Amino acid sequence: MFTPPGLARVVCDVVTSGMGGAARRVLDPACGDGRFLEAAAEVLGPGVELVGVERDATLAEACRARVPHATVYVAESLFGMPAALRDEAFDVVVGNPPYVRSVRLKASDPELWARARGAFEATAHGEWDLYGAFIEASLGWVRPGGRVGLIVPSRWLTARWAARLRGFLAREGAVRGVVDFGAAQVFPDATTYCSVLLMERRRPVPVPVPVPVPVPVLRRTERGWERGTVDVVEAGAKPWVAGGAGSGTGTGTGTGTGLRLGDVARIAKGTGTNADPVFVLTSPRVDGDLVHADGGVTVELAATRVCWRGRDVQPGAAPRARCIVPYTDDGELVPFATLRRRWPRTAAYLLTHRARLEARERGRFAGDDFHQFGRPQNLAFHLDRAPKVIVPDVARTPRAVLDTSGALVLDTAYALRPLDGAPADWREPRALLALFESPRVLEWLARAGVPLRGDYRRLKTAFLAPMPLLRSAP
Repeated sequence: MFTPPGLARVVCDVVTSGMGGAARRVLDPACGDGRFLEAAAEVLGPGVELVGVERDATLAEACRARVPHATVYVAESLFGMPAALRDEAFDVVVGNPPYVRSVRLKASDPELWARARGAFEATAHGEWDLYGAFIEASLGWVRPGGRVGLIVPSRWLTARWAARLRGFLAREGAVRGVVDFGAAQVFPDATTYCSVLLMERRRPVPVPVPVPVPVPVLRRTERGWERGTVDVVEAGAKPWVAGGAGSGTGTGTGTGTGLRLGDVARIAKGTGTNADPVFVLTSPRVDGDLVHADGGVTVELAATRVCWRGRDVQPGAAPRARCIVPYTDDGELVPFATLRRRWPRTAAYLLTHRARLEARERGRFAGDDFHQFGRPQNLAFHLDRAPKVIVPDVARTPRAVLDTSGALVLDTAYALRPLDGAPADWREPRALLALFESPRVLEWLARAGVPLRGDYRRLKTAFLAPMPLLRSAP
């Protein structure tokens, strides 16, 4: 995924603006075929020293051909920076670092995954992405007062895995601006929601004291480009959500009363079976103590639970599927021997799919526990029969239902329940339902979430929890 030359030039122009003759040494730590180094040469003119590092020898050779006066090393920047560069401090770092989710990196390059995991704030939590490590490391490659301009996915602004990265950048006081392209696609050969991150390494000060730092954010929306700011000191590790022009500083923590959706409700992603074609029974027909489903499947009714999928969440609708749930109501896996005695038809059915269930995640579930869900996150919460509000994980228009049946929620949907300590007006699930039936949620996500093609929005915890609320429920 190579950067369009025009975009590389704009980034180089913006990041070096006002530096004058102080921008003479430029590094691209993942230079590919040299688009950014070529752009830096065009922007900064003769005499600039260009250095590229690229782990792919073929791409490194292409970079040398594109930018003959650049010095290009074949190496891995994060852990194999050439000895000649280890003590170097560059004036500018630019580039488009690799976007590789940790789960994919573990499969394709287990050695790099093992070295990167936990080596940075950006790689210390959840299923991180390699570009986060490059964001963090880039500040160590520039001198005090040096600048960084990187094209990276915009997810780091709000993603849970990037919380420690945001906290690190807030403490460093490094971020000078963000350009968020929203749903606009900047790469012709890939669907990626991108941003440009502009940073400057802080100069040493005698006593560093965090002060409010309003970072400008320029964001592309369906209405055009909108300007806002984020007070990164106040936001810290929380999602960085920009306030609109004229609205003051966005903090990621809400406005007005300071009350947020995450303060009044628990927001839980649905459980993932990692094998829905096996566990989820479509067109179920209850017949006494049995359930008949498509494909000639017959299992015990007690082994199943009605389930919500994101596609089924429609106003006034009822769930259309049942899910085999080999767990207790407390979320404990029922041993297969016990399951076989209790529900012999269900056990026989699962055994016919044992090979498929054991093959998940390269054999992670092989053995006596082959019948477990792949991602049983929040399972006890979802199995609780208390009323809950269900929303899809992706929506174009507001969609929500109030479930009072104790249905299971699968991972294409989210469930919300009021917290015990919520203000009185927010302790009823119907108050949450009214909120999601209003346009306020999508208005907030238009500003805080990651836009998708077709005007769809993700309704995930990281985006919903910071949503500001009025003290009184709708």
